Amino acid sequence: MAMRTHLALALGALLLGAGAAAGPPAAATEPAAPVAADETIGQFNMAGGNDEHGPKGDEVPDALVRSVEDRRPAFMTLEESCRDWTDRLRSRLPGYTVVFHAVTAGDGKPAQCKHPSDFGNAVLFRNDLGFDANTAVAHPLESPAGYEQREMLCVRSEARKTAVCGTHLTVGSDGPHLRARRHEASVAARILATDYAGYHRFLGGDLNDDPLSGATDNFYHPGYARGAHGEFKEADSPCGNEIKRGYWIWSIPPRWVSCRSGESTHSQGKIDYLFTPPSVRVSWADATHASHSDHDPLWAGVALPS
Repeated sequence: MAMRTHLALALGALLLGAGAAAGPPAAATEPAAPVAADETIGQFNMAGGNDEHGPKGDEVPDALVRSVEDRRPAFMTLEESCRDWTDRLRSRLPGYTVVFHAVTAGDGKPAQCKHPSDFGNAVLFRNDLGFDANTAVAHPLESPAGYEQREMLCVRSEARKTAVCGTHLTVGSDGPHLRARRHEASVAARILATDYAGYHRFLGGDLNDDPLSGATDNFYHPGYARGAHGEFKEADSPCGNEIKRGYWIWSIPPRWVSCRSGESTHSQGKIDYLFTPPSVRVSWADATHASHSDHDPLWAGVALPS
């Protein structure tokens, strides 16, 4: 698993006399609260808009059902989901709720999966944690006119003062798409800081950009350096719970490991993320494999605020 690998690398570096370039200490921006036992959380792009996987039938949600039954996550953020797929999840996972919101295509109509069903984002959560489907809000991220209108879908647990949000940012590497994605990320960060001030905030998503990008700068805590100016810890960072720039591995040749990196979740590299409050302890993280998506599911074990 990723976290075990990260810990082993860090221990090996220490034994070999490696020095770590530490950033400023993490400062918790969410309310202090007692913690409960570790829970699994997850992030997954279901590939409903993918030409290979989107036309598939119930085998796509049924595969996710099996994963949820096996791991019993507290919550998952889901992108490129389809309305019929989330209906299937809802019907086959007693004890869970799934909220779904379709996004708007560039022509102003609901975006469509690669089979006849609305396309959008979803949040799946276990019913014993106080999350309420009635609190679900799909926040527009101010995508440019003519683009698919990207959103951040959030649900809250008032009992735990916890908010879980999932988002899917604009794809594309040319200048206009890059600028659109950076703006969407900045809008998402602003919404998290204002609309959910006072909550323990968790963010999962397919950000369609790498960990050192200007888009992800908006989420990584400043302690990670390299232009980061966000509020969060990344669950699958190779530095585990340490929020710092990185560390050296004294191999031949020596190798620098940036804390703003992690396991690949797509053929393009790491573009899927699970961000947690800095004070939340992460015990493990792992990017696994999905047979019915071009993305890998990302999982983590965290001590959720109680």
